[in-house]
Amino acid sequence: MEHIHFPSLGTRCAGDLYLPENADGPVPGVVLGHSGVMVKEALADFAPSLAEAGFAALAVDYRTVGSSEGEPRGQLYPERQAEDLRAAVSYLRTRPEIDPDRIGLWGVSLGGMVAIQAAVFDRRVKAVVAHSPSIGDGWRYTLRSRGQIGFKGLRDALEGDWEARVEKGESARVPFLALEHEEARKSQERASARYPTWRNEITLDSLEHLLMFAPENLVERLAPTPLLMIANGGYDPYHSLDEAQSVYRSAGEPKRMEVLPYDVLGLYTGEGLKEAMGLAVDWFDRYLRKARLATTTPAPTS
Repeated sequence: MEHIHFPSLGTRCAGDLYLPENADGPVPGVVLGHSGVMVKEALADFAPSLAEAGFAALAVDYRTVGSSEGEPRGQLYPERQAEDLRAAVSYLRTRPEIDPDRIGLWGVSLGGMVAIQAAVFDRRVKAVVAHSPSIGDGWRYTLRSRGQIGFKGLRDALEGDWEARVEKGESARVPFLALEHEEARKSQERASARYPTWRNEITLDSLEHLLMFAPENLVERLAPTPLLMIANGGYDPYHSLDEAQSVYRSAGEPKRMEVLPYDVLGLYTGEGLKEAMGLAVDWFDRYLRKARLATTTPAPTS
């Protein structure tokens, strides 16, 4: 694994590049995006599966997160995260070990939906996998998860924060994860110990950007880029199956959805992780390695 840096619209972002061993010529590449303000080190549980299958896998830190630059820290703007994934694609295309015409995107949780949005605008991306995807429509998701009273409280807080931003130029800072499920709480505790660059904190104005984030409204324009969505079928209050299915219904072909029988973080560890990454490898193998690339007919000359 190689630590790398790449520019993203003026900000220096960090990445971990996993290269397959004994590759015979340029290989297909996959850019991996983490969830929210998690860090690239958390993708060390996912990226090796792709490298072992013969793909170059680039796990990135979005700007303002982890080892990437950018201020203020913890600014979770999904539209900018999509730009960072596209910048990572540009970086991979410069590497001689990687086939520049065979690059895909993989994202987990919020990162899965960010990958979809990035690919809508970037035809260099030849396949997408959304692993345990979460937010298809930020307004709907937030209202559903917080309820009417909680949603009103959030809007009141954002209104007050707006006034503070206008006056002082700074947004308040709030926890990113306020987890109620015991398994999720334990996972957060482990993350704090395992990933020194991770901070469970975002700017409050990030929640405005999440409310505006709605890849469901764009996904129909993803086609013909192939889309695989891998979702939890068990109890999961953080990665809503309804959200994933709603996005999937709006997507064009080719597409595939796999609903696996796991709970909460069941696609992050153990058999659930192994099964989900096997599906991702098969998808990228089909559409990055074996698929015939589209050709264009030259314009007639006069």
